[in-house]
Amino acid sequence: MITIEKYDSLSPAIKETLHHYIQAEFGHIPIVQETTWAQPDWTILQTEDDMIVTFFNIIERQVLLDGRPSKIAGINNVITPPPFRGKGYSSQALNSTTEFLFNELKSEHALLLCADAMIPFYNRLGWYTVNSTVYIEQPSGRKLWTANTMLLSPGKAITPAVIDLQGTPW
Repeated sequence: MITIEKYDSLSPAIKETLHHYIQAEFGHIPIVQETTWAQPDWTILQTEDDMIVTFFNIIERQVLLDGRPSKIAGINNVITPPPFRGKGYSSQALNSTTEFLFNELKSEHALLLCADAMIPFYNRLGWYTVNSTVYIEQPSGRKLWTANTMLLSPGKAITPAVIDLQGTPW
């Protein structure tokens, strides 16, 4: 079962479980350790027999695409715990929530920051890499994001030269 929940409405136990999965998956990566991240607005949970088989978060944000304000759904922490991998859960959860992203949240595009190894996975789901200059906010000030950025668009693909996330990354 796939559910869409406000992050702030999640129980402390669920938040702790998700944090554990996030730390196990990404906690050892230097860029993750060195970066201050945005708090999610929404969490997508897919469960079977009361066990989380995959999840991801959404951050709603007004960003600047080539200086033009654009409502973006930022996707982060797409994680399938190891025992459930290879069964299509994350693909199913991502595909089944595009209507939520574009019709209910009224996002113009979805955006994720991605490791090299995951690009083929997201490409299969309709995401595309953009070679944009991406700016993020950190406690020390405005910084340049140097890893991959991918977009999902409900219509025509766009290729902005500059993306300003107008806040911390997700």
